[in-house]
Amino acid sequence: MIVNLIRLFFLFQIILLVNPLFAETDKWKTCFQTHCITFRLPSNWYLTNRRSNGHSTKFDHFRTNSLKEESGREIIPAIVILFKESENKQILDPILFHLESKKFTLITNIRDYYNLQKLSVVTDNDVYKFIGMVGTFKDKEDTIVQHYITSTGDEFGFTILITCFESVFPQIQKDIKLFLESLSYEKRNSPWKLVSLNDQIRKSKELETTAQSRLKTKQINEITLALEELGDSCDLGSISSCELFSNLMNVGR
Repeated sequence: MIVNLIRLFFLFQIILLVNPLFAETDKWKTCFQTHCITFRLPSNWYLTNRRSNGHSTKFDHFRTNSLKEESGREIIPAIVILFKESENKQILDPILFHLESKKFTLITNIRDYYNLQKLSVVTDNDVYKFIGMVGTFKDKEDTIVQHYITSTGDEFGFTILITCFESVFPQIQKDIKLFLESLSYEKRNSPWKLVSLNDQIRKSKELETTAQSRLKTKQINEITLALEELGDSCDLGSISSCELFSNLMNVGR
């Protein structure tokens, strides 16, 4: 099994070199259950890790290739998106969720507050979907810039952290501007009609098995479909699908 996966990774890398799957892709959509977050990023950003427990949390980690300081030290900026269901499964208040989720940010020096994705105007007050702030914190002698953004959808809350050393932040400033201006929340219909945990486990295994069969065909269109199926299987809680999906997304990086 391990030998087959290694061969598959080498094949996947060769295919990417000949015909890159994601070279033109700069629009992302990450979903969990009926909740989706979309955004745009330059193609030098990529998804490096995805994890999900299948029912209450999902974690996506995006990064760029390393950036160099004047000293030559290499720095890797990161964007993390966390989906989390409320513990009591009740509808979340966006302001309270923003305040309670500050435990995820290390910001000590707030530089600015902002809102994103205007929804409507009530009297003279604009209503927005995302609440954000940007600031800095210290890590020994280094200053770290961080954006902290939250939103809610029914019983789910979403936390986004963008983290980068201040020394290289100007190199990604346009990337972050693009991300923030394009950030959007939307709902979707549930892609599966699952009535029990056993149904969910069975569907997850079915998607993973189908994806593995597609990967063996060595066809670029089948590999693209396999990635979608592995991503869905991961969302349903398959640890092995999450690992394989993350590994394949990083081939050739």
